[in-house]
Amino acid sequence: MINHDFDNVEQWAERQWGSAKLGDQRRTRRAVRVGAALAAQPSASLPQQSSSWHELKAAYRLLNAPDATHQALSQPHWDATHRAARTSPGTLLFIQDTSELDFTAHPHTKGLGLIGNTGGRGFLMHSCLAVRADGNQTELVGLAAQEVWTRHEVKKGRETRHQRRQRRTESDVWAEVIEKLGAAPDGESGTRWVSVGDRASDVFSYLRRARALGWHCLVRVCQERVIETPQGQRAHLLSWAREALVPRAQQRIWLRARAGVPKRQLQLQIGWSEVRICAPQLGPERGQEPVRGWCIRCWEGCGQAEQIEWILFSTVEVQEAAQAREQVQWYASRWVIEEYHKCLKTGCRMEARQLESAAGLKALLGFLSIVAFRLLKLREYARTQAERPAEEVVAEELVEVVRARLEIVRGEPLTVRQFWHGVARLGGFIGRKSDGEPGWQTLWRGWLRLQDLCWGALHAQK
Repeated sequence: MINHDFDNVEQWAERQWGSAKLGDQRRTRRAVRVGAALAAQPSASLPQQSSSWHELKAAYRLLNAPDATHQALSQPHWDATHRAARTSPGTLLFIQDTSELDFTAHPHTKGLGLIGNTGGRGFLMHSCLAVRADGNQTELVGLAAQEVWTRHEVKKGRETRHQRRQRRTESDVWAEVIEKLGAAPDGESGTRWVSVGDRASDVFSYLRRARALGWHCLVRVCQERVIETPQGQRAHLLSWAREALVPRAQQRIWLRARAGVPKRQLQLQIGWSEVRICAPQLGPERGQEPVRGWCIRCWEGCGQAEQIEWILFSTVEVQEAAQAREQVQWYASRWVIEEYHKCLKTGCRMEARQLESAAGLKALLGFLSIVAFRLLKLREYARTQAERPAEEVVAEELVEVVRARLEIVRGEPLTVRQFWHGVARLGGFIGRKSDGEPGWQTLWRGWLRLQDLCWGALHAQK
């Protein structure tokens, strides 16, 4: 079976934007053409992605159309992800995170808000990826939701306490994403939805609103929260976890590479206990019933150069070591949302786009956010289908070009792993033992070059 997601960019774009409601069918047809052009060359500029001046003008008109919003362009993909999540048995992780899109270098763009310590200009973007969890393996399902908003300066002394509480916070965005996705499937259907991420503040409101819709949550708590311990005493979560939770299990995980820090394997100690997070004493949440859950502390053993510690709060039951290890693995899967944002900013060069208005940039994000997911899916596909014959999943003419490049005799078997390693070599991958598997950047560069080679070979034959 051919994977058309990576063979025919026009068919893929039709599935992503062919049902978008943009106020006019001509705009929808134009959105399909623009989406295909962006997906064919994700890192290029709009003039480079357009085949002519006429196509470029049409793309600009579409991005400036009032009906062509970020939500309208993204909705078909979100709906497809939602349908897949509803019918998928087992555990679905909805991994959430907020990132900044920085357009400070574009001073003439109108409608941008403040980012960072109010020194930059851009907008905030909150993404939610749906990921299927199966033991230690995960599979990308789709981009489930994405919220974009701006933050504007408020001068001290000009805002009342009531106005400050009415202001939209990041915690509100987390809960709003869950509320837009709707109530989670009941346990009898065999499907469980778990929201995963890091929460620095306002964790109680988010947990309460999620549990009201039947969702489970797994969050890394980064600030002290008042809890009720199993003995009925009040304590602060982080301090109590470090003192009271002793090692009861161990788990090996891989810590991804970061700037200046290579990828390495960790041996984590795990301790857990049931706790209840109490409502804040001030604000609209005061007086609410505590949220019941389990605290899981994971940390490196002594003697490591860099100490790692995660203090997690989960509403999924933890009674034995296997359940604790499973949830640690769920949290370790959170790195994929950071890869997604890197893919959007680096692979699709979202922050380098120059448009006159923030509305146009948000409309462009409706295209590039889905193209970025396609890039990320490419790497997963190269790893999960590794041992299948390449001819079963990739068009024959592409396999033959890679076979010739690798100097493999025609008729000899070529696996998917060998095929994608050949594609990565076209993108600059060396393939040393210490290099590991190729990343999405080298895979995509090689894939674009392979398309050109295949096009040249077919036209030479004609």
